[in-house]
Amino acid sequence: MNDDVRHLGAAREHHHASRWVRACEEYASADRATPLAVEDLESWAESAQVVGRIDEAIAVLTRCFELRAEAGEIHAATRATYWLWSAHIFARGEFATAAGWVERARTLAEERGSGEYGWLLIPRAYGYIGRGDYPTAEGLLHRATELGLGRGDIDLITIATTMRGRATLKLGSLENGLALLDQAMVRILTRATSPCTTSVMYCAAIGSCYEVQEIARATEWSVALDQWLGTLPQLGGAYFGNCRIYRAILMRLRGDWSRAEAELEQTCRDLAVDGQLVAGHAWYELGELRRLQGRPGVEEAFERATSFGHVAQPGLALYRLSQGNAQAAAAGLRRVLAERQLAGDRLVLLPAAVEISLAAGRIDEAKDFITELEKIAQTYPTTAMRAVLDAARGAVGLSENRPADALRLLREASDRWRELAAPYETAEIGVGIGEGCRVLGDEEGALMEFRAALATFERLGARPDASRVRGLMSAQNAHLAVLSPREIEVLRLITTGETNAEIAAQLFLSERTVHRHVSNILIKLDVRSRTSAAMYAVRHGLT
Repeated sequence: MNDDVRHLGAAREHHHASRWVRACEEYASADRATPLAVEDLESWAESAQVVGRIDEAIAVLTRCFELRAEAGEIHAATRATYWLWSAHIFARGEFATAAGWVERARTLAEERGSGEYGWLLIPRAYGYIGRGDYPTAEGLLHRATELGLGRGDIDLITIATTMRGRATLKLGSLENGLALLDQAMVRILTRATSPCTTSVMYCAAIGSCYEVQEIARATEWSVALDQWLGTLPQLGGAYFGNCRIYRAILMRLRGDWSRAEAELEQTCRDLAVDGQLVAGHAWYELGELRRLQGRPGVEEAFERATSFGHVAQPGLALYRLSQGNAQAAAAGLRRVLAERQLAGDRLVLLPAAVEISLAAGRIDEAKDFITELEKIAQTYPTTAMRAVLDAARGAVGLSENRPADALRLLREASDRWRELAAPYETAEIGVGIGEGCRVLGDEEGALMEFRAALATFERLGARPDASRVRGLMSAQNAHLAVLSPREIEVLRLITTGETNAEIAAQLFLSERTVHRHVSNILIKLDVRSRTSAAMYAVRHGLT
């Protein structure tokens, strides 16, 4: 048997078995002996793409385009164009080069008078989604799906349907958007799609669900993604990088933080060269995990995320809040909220905005953010969205000294997070439930809630939260523990003899807000006067 025939047979076998690195090596060897046919070139290009050999993939895809165009096979040429566009955009961030390929293919189709091609509509739709013009994107993707059906092109149908589902969700139609994603996922889950399409669209579907708080579907599909990734011999590059980020998000949600951290760190390393549009997301998620663990490197991770074009919020704002810098936290988050006008883009920021506003004593501002969350929840009434909303309402109830109302809402939020098997979020709500029990005089119930939350935080490695709960469980500081960070600031100033007006000036608050804080402090510490509150603070070492 000739060496070129042997190499080609081995290449096809490796490609079929998902041994893509070996496939690339064998295809290259066979091609050096005798130039490969276009079908084998396409398999070679796919192998190079999925393992992150982007230069190689682009070179081979270029040959595929030229051969298909020369043969007058315009549909196949536009398919090569789409993957060239994808490589330049998602791996390299080379927008002009990517646009140039799409224009070249469009010109080719016009010159041949060969009609409309669905593969060329998808890059256009991505552009409209990026600009927030979801109706135009949805229309283009609908047409791309029709063209894919006419050609019997499963990859085209799946990509167009997935992205149409995303656009439809962005338009505020939860039921229709999820139905489209379900259609696409059937093809992906049954492995009817190519590896490139499978990896990219897994991530697109899961990411779309996370954005609208459809955690149940995202979790179900993430489990399937994890199982699929576990069968593959090698992962790397931009295409699998995004998949691995979502696998890490699932690990974090389910409480496997050590695996999530290892996955994200490796993904960040793998995307150091190629994967410009994906690397920022990986660094942001790594920063979030480090923040929750109280580990070093939080700011570094958020800075790296920013350098790749990913906004470091709301994680950075919550990190600043944990450092006691509520002013910086609010300023950073307020700036991003001013930039983001679309409801779907603001959703991820609003829960943190509520938390930071309450910490700063701006209850009315927190209520405004909750009003916005309520409107979004009407559009996306998912289990997680209702949990987020109930938790925010409950936190306001605690701040306004309405513990009974707060407990009802917090328990509903806790039940929903338990339903979604999210231990960290459940424990977070449990701390609030414990605080509500304590205000109502049920110290035994409070300690039970705190112990349950502490056990979860310690198991996860959530050191800052564990430390906070230990403080809440301290008998000596039981009353002080129910005070918010802002109330503690106010109490410290009370001990120095400051008036409400002077406290307001120092903390940049209104006198009305300071008066509310003082009233809450007296109630929570069970004292009748500012003098008694000051004496209590001195006795417990708060000055």
